[in-house]
Formats: sequence, structure tokens, C-alpha cells
Amino acid sequence: MSLKIRADVARVARDIVPQWPLHSFIAVNPLGGREGIDFESIRDSGIALTRSTPHYLADVQSGRITRENLSAAVIERIPELRAHSVRIGSRTISAAKLIVAELTELAPAAETVRASQRSDVVDEMTAKWVASFLDPHPLWPMPHRRDGFYAAWRALARHDPAVSRSARRAARTLPARADDAIGHALSELKIGTADADAVLRRQLAGLPGWTAHIKWRAEHVGDIDVVEYLAVRLSLHLVLGQPVEDATPSPSDGDESPWTRAIRLVEHLHGGADRGATASVARVLAMHPVRDHPFTFQRAYELQYAGELLRTINGTADDADTADPVAPRPDIADTAGTVAPRPGSAGTAGTAGTADTVAPRPDTQLVACIDPRSEGIRRHLEQLHAGIETFGFAGFFGIPIRFASYNSSSAIDSLPALLAPHHRVTERPRDPASAQQRTARLGAHQAFAAGIHAGESTTAAPFAFAETTGVLFGAMTVLRTLAPTIAARCAAALTSTARSESSVTVADAFTLDERAGLAEAALRMMGLSQFAPLVIFAGHGSTSTNNLYESSLDCGACGGNPGTANARSAAAIFNDPDVRRLLHERGLPIPSDTFFLAAAHDTVTDRIRPLDAHLVPPTHLDRVERFARLQHTASDALVRERAHDLPGASPRRTPDRTRARGDDWAEVYPEWGLAGNAAFIIGPREITYGQDLKRRVFLHSYRPETDPNGAGLETILTAPVVVAQWINHQYYFSALNPDTLGAGTKTVHNAIGTLGVLSGQAGDLRRGLPWQSVAFAGRLVHEPMRLAVIVEAPLDRISAIVSRNAVLRSLFDNNWISLTARENSGSAWYSYGRYGWSPTRQSNIPHHEGAAQ
Repeated sequence: MSLKIRADVARVARDIVPQWPLHSFIAVNPLGGREGIDFESIRDSGIALTRSTPHYLADVQSGRITRENLSAAVIERIPELRAHSVRIGSRTISAAKLIVAELTELAPAAETVRASQRSDVVDEMTAKWVASFLDPHPLWPMPHRRDGFYAAWRALARHDPAVSRSARRAARTLPARADDAIGHALSELKIGTADADAVLRRQLAGLPGWTAHIKWRAEHVGDIDVVEYLAVRLSLHLVLGQPVEDATPSPSDGDESPWTRAIRLVEHLHGGADRGATASVARVLAMHPVRDHPFTFQRAYELQYAGELLRTINGTADDADTADPVAPRPDIADTAGTVAPRPGSAGTAGTAGTADTVAPRPDTQLVACIDPRSEGIRRHLEQLHAGIETFGFAGFFGIPIRFASYNSSSAIDSLPALLAPHHRVTERPRDPASAQQRTARLGAHQAFAAGIHAGESTTAAPFAFAETTGVLFGAMTVLRTLAPTIAARCAAALTSTARSESSVTVADAFTLDERAGLAEAALRMMGLSQFAPLVIFAGHGSTSTNNLYESSLDCGACGGNPGTANARSAAAIFNDPDVRRLLHERGLPIPSDTFFLAAAHDTVTDRIRPLDAHLVPPTHLDRVERFARLQHTASDALVRERAHDLPGASPRRTPDRTRARGDDWAEVYPEWGLAGNAAFIIGPREITYGQDLKRRVFLHSYRPETDPNGAGLETILTAPVVVAQWINHQYYFSALNPDTLGAGTKTVHNAIGTLGVLSGQAGDLRRGLPWQSVAFAGRLVHEPMRLAVIVEAPLDRISAIVSRNAVLRSLFDNNWISLTARENSGSAWYSYGRYGWSPTRQSNIPHHEGAAQ
């Protein structure tokens, strides 16, 4: 019986998406467990999949949605209407235009109000017990905790003064094992086998935030699982006498009949009744029920943006042949070296240059994360100096590691959540004696910080703590409020010491063949074949004060951590002479004068700071210094650009004023993160070079000619694209459902340890992002659109990859994200659907003169 119970629970919990704790909060699609079904078929009460019709109608009025894109959305969603038309009086109207007329010209029927979940005493009590178990008080840990959640609750519930005596007596008779308790509760509550799955699902949906975190906890810590959680919930229902029926009403479609709708539409278009036309119109409208209206609006909304983006890409190809490269600034250019032309010029790998044309060697290459925030710094650097070439690659740089600094007792898993860490990398100090002294000083500082935390958080200590340190911390509070940047510098001086020079032990973590394999895969994926003397791997992170969601602003490809450890590891691998020897044997020679340098990109300040500078050879010091000046100028320009969008910021102020927002403990908008993300482009840089993509696009470099078997493209589609889809849907659903799939407003947030965030003092863990990450003053800043994946690669290669990967088939076939591709810069665009490829409306847009139309 217990095995069957566990199997039943595993089955109903299969669709639950784990929720990571705050210290490594990563983006997830909160409905990721439903990706096996069509996006539009989800009918969960209380969850919005689109905006409301009035919002879309306002977009039609403003031109954000055009009638052409509405017609395209209708045909895409109902292909059988493509060639269908209806005669009304003397007019012949296409079926798509009929539907567009109904959408835009007739007042919509009242929308069904989504019901919210009712408050439940079992939810309240379960949340209290789960919180006590997972976040034990430092002085009074939960008794019996080591016996497991259900056992601890069962032992304590009989003494719980919050429940009646009869409930406490009933708790004494409960089975000792969690799985037996589930079976016992189902039996006593008269839940038959046929209804058991539905009851278990509703119980898991009662506190979805806690349930999602428990699933993560079971997989990564193992001190609690869903079986124990359900045992407590069902046992509470039993001893409290609470019913397990779902009191939340299911949503109603609220459709009018096609005939009624047809009468209204014909009268509107014809000026009177036409019974013959009404029958034909009703047959068309029956294929597009009222419940589908928001999805057609949403798809048109997405097609409008995608079309503009494709026109931008097409326009780049035309401009590349005629526009002059951006001239380097005379005070920062390398006057002694050769300035490379912009990407796409003759001779650049993968372009239409003659066979004997040799492309000028770039001066410096920057490999940045695909994160949309990197698009801005890449664009500004390229505008400053044509000798800089940039690439986009997943921010862990293909190096999956568990990393611990030499002075830390803990480690971070710096790799995508799709992977498990199997390689541990640490640091080797250049001067062990100096490092040991620094570690001792840092240990004292950490002990001081731990003492402060204990004094603030334990029950009696704050009173004595305030008496003894109140003046000091009162002054610090004033400083943090009035001069946050100075306060941040003071805090850093008190809690840290100068960093000792070190190198990462990547050679101890990976074999030589593994290191060479990782390097080869990275080069083939991003198409890096011509190497500059200086190649920089820039991992990114974010710095902000008093921000519970700070890790959500770090690198998603690094598990919600900064990508600096991975950048250092990648640089160490590519600088290894033995790795270079193997790469040369595999047809990927790296010049002997090329040096790889790691760097850190802070997305609040947009500074790029070199790491391991002590490893830079004397021959490259000038280049590193020149890049430092370039990035300083590019950073200032980008910060001014971002200041247009940040609430309370101004491009007229100095960039440092905007940067200081990260030090301000009252600032809820230190940066916008990935708000606005909408597309993922896979292709060579020249197709987007020089274009302002508004920091909305994931950019992954790729050249098909350097990836002959398609393995690199398959990795990009099945890993970075999947992670980007998680990010995209977290922003999407947080914007549309701030109180259920988002985290609500920050103003009432309370952290519960490092587990997550509550709104107020109790209740469910909040899922998704806070309202301040997607909106400002009641206005959405993030446009909720499903990710548009755009690829430049052979269509048959893409088709083969999608066909053999179930995760991609689910995402593309079930309309969670879209896929558009072309063979090369002279080809037409095609859209992927579950029945194959079809030309897009953008396929008629000119590319090059003489290109296929």
C-alpha cells in the first residue's frame, strides 16, 4: 500500500516546478509542468494567460497591434481559413477579416471574473508548520526535526494549543509513517480511488509556493518531501474535520453562440439583416470562439514585435555593405595596430568574401553572456572602436562547476539548473602565507558580522544589543540613508580585506581531454575562429542593497550566481598550452600571442572589471589598459541610456548618480534586470551589428560553417534557449499574475530565512518576481510576450534537432515559444509550426539586392 501511495504522489507531483531558495533564486516557468500541452488549453482558475481585451483594443487604437497582424494571427491559429471568404450583400470578405472586424469593431462581451483562492485554515496551519520545520529558530529548533516533517508534526500536534482538544486527541491515533497517514486520511475522509488523484492535486495546489520549494528541497537537501507534506495536510483535514472538496469555482468560457455573434456582425458590416450571409458567417465564427479572442490578440501583439525585429535584421545586412565603420576615438584607439572593419565586411569568416581575401585581425574580442543586458555594453563598445569584436555565449562559458574560494567554507553551483555539478573548482593563492593571514582576518570580520546578525535576530539579544551599539548603528543608518555610496564603502572596509592574488584550479577539476572538449565545443558554438591578441570572457553579476531578489539579477546560466568563477575557469583553459595543442590538432589553432582574460560585468554600474590581472603578460598590459578606458566610456554612455527608463533617474545627471542606486537601501529599482526580454537570436553578429535592440534580445553567436554536424546548434537550442524560455515565462506570468504567479509588491515582503519571501507575516511562499521588477506606478514596464526564437542556419538542420528533442517539440509545437529561421542572409524567413515550415509575412521583405524574395 505504501509503495502505491508514493507512486500516486509522484505522479500527481510530476508537473510541479521546483522553486529555488533566495540565495540562488533562478528564473523558472511557473507552468513549466504543463509544457506538454498546448499553451491555450490551460484552464486553471485564477491564472491569466493573456491581458484583458480592453488592453488589446487600446493597442489597436495606438497602432501597437495592426489589423494586418491580427489577420496573420488568425491564419496562423486557424490555417483552414486562409483561402476562405464570405459574401455579405455585394461584398466578399475574407474569413480572417471577418474575425478581425469582430475583434476590433464590436464591443466585447463581459469577461468572466477569475475566482481567487479562498482562505483555508488547513493552508494557514500547514504554512506555519512547514516554515517552522524548514527555517528553525536558532535558539529553539523544532523538536523531533531529525525524524522528518511528518513525524515531528505528529509528535507536536497533540500539544498544539491552536487546535481543539478533540483534534489533539485525534492526532494521537494517526499512523506513524507518512505514506500510511495519507492512505488512512483518504480512507477516513471517504475519498475513493477514482477521486484520490484529484484530491491530491488540489492539496498540492493549496500552497503552491511551499509545495514548489519542498520539491526543490527534496531533490537538493532531502530533509522533507512531498509525501510528508501531503501526510500533514490530509491529517490536518482529518483531525480538524475540514472537507477536502475544492470550493473554488471553475472558470466559465462565457461564449455567445456563433449564430448570435454572426447576426451582430452581419448587421454591423451590412447595415441590416442578411440571413444567408449570417449562416456563412456563423460557420466562420464557430471556428474562433470568444474564449480564443485574447489568444489571437496576444499572437498579433507578438507578431508586431517580431516583424519589426526581422526588419531590423534585414536592414542590417543592407547597411553593412555601405556604411562606414564607426571611427575609433583618437584618445583611446590603438594607433599602432590595425583597426578591423565592422563584422560582415569581406573576408570575415562566414561572409560572402572572396576566397583569397583575408579579414583584418580584430584588436580585442569580448565574449559576453547572451543576457539582454549585455547587448547594450556590446553595442556601445563596438560603436567606440571598430577594432572590438563581440560575441554572445551562455554566461557560464560552457564550464559547469561547483566553486569555492580558498577562504570560504561553502561552495556555489555555478552552472545551469539543467545540469548537475560534477567538477569542483577552487583557488590556489599565489602567496599562501599572505592568503592565510587574509583568511584569518576575514574570519574575524565574518564572526563580527555573524555576531551582529545574531544580536539582531535572537529573541532577547536585541535589547542589550541596541543599548551597547545603538549610537554606532544609528549613525550608520543615517549615513546609509543620506549618503548610501559612502556607507557602502565604509561597510566594505569593515567587512572585507584586500584580495590575495590567486588562480583557479580548473586543471585539477577536469582532465586535459575534458578541458579541450569544453574549449572546442565553445568555439564551434559561437563561431570564434579568428582570434584577437586579447580575448575577454566577461561574466556578469549585479550589486544592490537590501534586495531579497538580488540573485535573480545575477547570471541565470550560473544558477543565480555571478559568472566570474566560470569566466576565470574558461580563461585558464584557453590559456593552457596543452589545451591549445589539442585544439590545433582538431583544426582550431589559437595564435601564440592570444591571451584570454577573465572580467566581471556589473549590470547595475555597467563597468567591466578585469579579473586575475596579475596573470596578464607584459606584452598585453597596454591592450588591457586600452580596453579599460574603452569600457569606461562605453559604460558611461550605457548608464545614461538606461537612465531614460529607470524611475527617478535622469540622463542629465552624472552616470555615477545612477550607479549609486545599487548602494541605496531604499531603492527598489536598482536596475530593470531582464524586463522587456522578448526574443532570442542565434546567428553571426553581423546580422544585428549596429542596431539598437533596446536590451530586449538574447544574442547567441553562431556560424553554421564552424558547426558541420550541428552539435553546437543543438546544444544552444536545448540549453540556453530553454533557460531563456524560463526567464521569459517568469517575467510573462509575473506581469500578468502579480498576486498568484508573481511575488506581489515588495512593500510587504518579509524574508523567511533564505527560503523565500512572504507577504506579511505568514502564508504561502511567493513565486515569481515582485511587481517592482515588471512595473512602475501601476504601469507594466515588461511587455508580456512569449519568446521569439530567431535562427540563421539550415532549416533541415533545425528540423532534425527539433524532431529528436521532446523538450523542443513541446515548446514549439504547443505554442509556448515561437521559431523563425532562414538559411542565410539572402534567404526568406520561415516560421516553424507543428506541421512544418511556412513562409512568414516578413519573407517578402528585401534582404540584399538580387536576393531570393
